[in-house]
Amino acid sequence: MPSFLFGSIRKTLIVLVLLAVLPALAILLYTGRELRRQVVQEEEGYALRQVQAMAAHHERVVDNARLLLMALAKSSEVRNLDIAACRTLLPEILASNTAYVSFSLANADGRVLVAAPEGADTNISASPFFRAAMDSGSFFVGNYTFVQAKRRVVVHFVQPVVGPDDRIVGVLVADFDLSYFGRIFYDTHLPEASVFTLTDAQGMRLTRFPETEKYTWVRDLPQMVARMSGHKEEGTFLETGVDGVRRLYSFKRLHFQGASFPYLMIRLGIPVELALSEARAVINRNVGLLALATVLALVTAWCVGEVTMMRRLNRLIEATGRVKAGDLSSRIGDEAGSGELGQLGSAFDSMAEELERKERDRSLAEEQLRRLNEELEERVAKRTEELAGANRNLQQTLNDLQRMQKQLVLAEKLAALGELVAGVAHEINTPVGVALSAGSTMAEKNRNLAELFGQGEMKRSDLTQFLEDSREGTEMILMNLDRASNLIRSFKMVAADQVSEQRRTFEVKKYIEELLLSLRPKLKSINPHVEIVCEDNVVIESYPGAFSQILTNLIVNTLTHGFDPAQAGTIRIEVRRTDGNLELRYADNGKGMPAEIRDRIFEPFFTTARGQGSTGLGMHIVFNIVTRTLGGTITCESTPGQGTVFVMTMPV
Repeated sequence: MPSFLFGSIRKTLIVLVLLAVLPALAILLYTGRELRRQVVQEEEGYALRQVQAMAAHHERVVDNARLLLMALAKSSEVRNLDIAACRTLLPEILASNTAYVSFSLANADGRVLVAAPEGADTNISASPFFRAAMDSGSFFVGNYTFVQAKRRVVVHFVQPVVGPDDRIVGVLVADFDLSYFGRIFYDTHLPEASVFTLTDAQGMRLTRFPETEKYTWVRDLPQMVARMSGHKEEGTFLETGVDGVRRLYSFKRLHFQGASFPYLMIRLGIPVELALSEARAVINRNVGLLALATVLALVTAWCVGEVTMMRRLNRLIEATGRVKAGDLSSRIGDEAGSGELGQLGSAFDSMAEELERKERDRSLAEEQLRRLNEELEERVAKRTEELAGANRNLQQTLNDLQRMQKQLVLAEKLAALGELVAGVAHEINTPVGVALSAGSTMAEKNRNLAELFGQGEMKRSDLTQFLEDSREGTEMILMNLDRASNLIRSFKMVAADQVSEQRRTFEVKKYIEELLLSLRPKLKSINPHVEIVCEDNVVIESYPGAFSQILTNLIVNTLTHGFDPAQAGTIRIEVRRTDGNLELRYADNGKGMPAEIRDRIFEPFFTTARGQGSTGLGMHIVFNIVTRTLGGTITCESTPGQGTVFVMTMPV
């Protein structure tokens, strides 16, 4: 590939121009990305402001309805239930408030006395909004109602009417048509394909602009309702609408005092592609200009290379061809010009002069060779002897090279083994750290006892406590050093350099308890509850070091991956002997694993916590010990949130 790209000066110049353009292209792409992000942020702010304005308008509608009905309820015509006067008053109010579809006055029994326009329901006593207003005695906002005949949704505003004797004598009802918001939507002059939707708390789409008739009183998309039903009262999100168009939506939840419903959700959607069209046009224009500049730079580089370099190089190539043909008197002279090519021409002339001089010397040498022909046989014999010695030296050198090759191969194998050692070094750190901690503690207690003895203040209880602590610390050191030795032997199995280990008879439950004692410093970090279920008389003849390696790796794996820092976890170890086999069941109630991780858990160097220092060899070592050293089987069962279970069956 390098010879293809840089095989000629012209190609080299083209590659250099393209390499020079790459930073500009990177800056252009980064600027375009930032422009897209800025446009999206601006559109989010714009959409949120628009939906806030529409929400404020809806709130004003409710407030205006409350004020209007309260004013009407205090008029003498309404308070006295003057039917004749109200038949004149209510149509006038309806004519001056075009956002409402009807006004009606009903008495305390729910019978409609006056309705504008006429033809409305004659009795509303069974309506929930009537009963709620009569019971509360204050302004009430009823549920949204779908009017099937006119394909529209209305909301009932109800105000109780207090008569001259300060008793509730009836109610005023104003029906507000949600299609009124269509005028606001179209007057806002939003971008093309924008939509405005009102949805109630049960997920029913009350109305939508545009295409109002098609999407009025139908179920809203579940993902839309979920987006707007979170803990935020307002916000923005990207989602695909019912018409398949991906839009940037802004939403707001409205809460009305005295309403029968908890809230109303309104949202405004602006097409994403439309919002990004301007940014895309700027990016395309800049890319086009960069491509044009690149083409111009390539043409310029081609022409400049032809004029300033290729012509002079062609002259140099022609002179080289003449020299190759035998014309050693060929020279470039001043045709190469100045600069580096001029220096190259001068070097060529110097080389041609030197070749011409050497040619003359060669002719003289041939003459001398003819005179020295008589001494040829002696020189050949001498040279043959020298060559024989040289051959012997070469054979010795070849033997040395072969030995060196074997050493290099061995060194390469050791280097690969060294990489494996580095990968599992942290596995040995735990027992060595425990032994070091125990040794440090013993040294501190030894110094304290020596000070008491030197001061003559040592008591029998101090010596007894020191002996007990020394015994426990010594046992812990020996136990963990033995465990570290087992870790090293387990690593040898991974490195295909297995070493046989002596079998012995041991009591399983007691051995597990001793192992947990050695792991006490490690367990203190999370302090899980460890439960051992094993009969006291289970004695087997096997490899105790292998059992120590298995349980240590499983416990460390659980502490690293299974439990959260604040989780009060539980580890359960069950051992039972059946039909010549020993079944070891290890379980925890930690986070568990998904199937894709569980299926790869025994692979070497597979880990999900490499950033925390894990190398992914722990479970692979457990698998090798169970299947190779102990000749058994191991299975893993795990579900996210349900913990993990390892079941091992081994012949004993």
